[in-house]
Amino acid sequence: MRTLRSLAVLLPALAAVPLAAQQHGPAPDSATTAEVLRLREAAWRTWFANDRAGFQRVVPAELVALGWDGGPWQDRAATMAGMAEFARGGARLTTLEFPRNVLQQYGDVVIVYTSFRVVLTDPAGKASETRGRGSEIFVRRGGRWIHTGWHLDTVAD
Repeated sequence: MRTLRSLAVLLPALAAVPLAAQQHGPAPDSATTAEVLRLREAAWRTWFANDRAGFQRVVPAELVALGWDGGPWQDRAATMAGMAEFARGGARLTTLEFPRNVLQQYGDVVIVYTSFRVVLTDPAGKASETRGRGSEIFVRRGGRWIHTGWHLDTVAD
């Protein structure tokens, strides 16, 4: 009976422990972490810059992408069409931040759970902000990391 009372007190306390203080599984070493986060940054920045060659260097043809605005799942060709459409609209990326990242590594796969903040400025100079969360997948192939997929969503401020 005493054990049950102790559990009744302990379980709510454990549930209140923030995610950042909990164990997340096998983390990559610091070199892998740095490389994957650099690659993720490159994927985002090349997309917003409509840098097709740069994007193709880090994102393979087998990409599966679920964007933050809903819509259909996309492969690399459809994602690159979205890049071109964004560029034609004339907006530009002014801020790209990833305030929180949790990485797990399973062999040649790293999963990044992240939060993001993007500020875009339209041609008239008006800024708009988007905040969200994402799960991004990276695979080591041929001795280098590639960015094979993501699932993004937006969150209210």
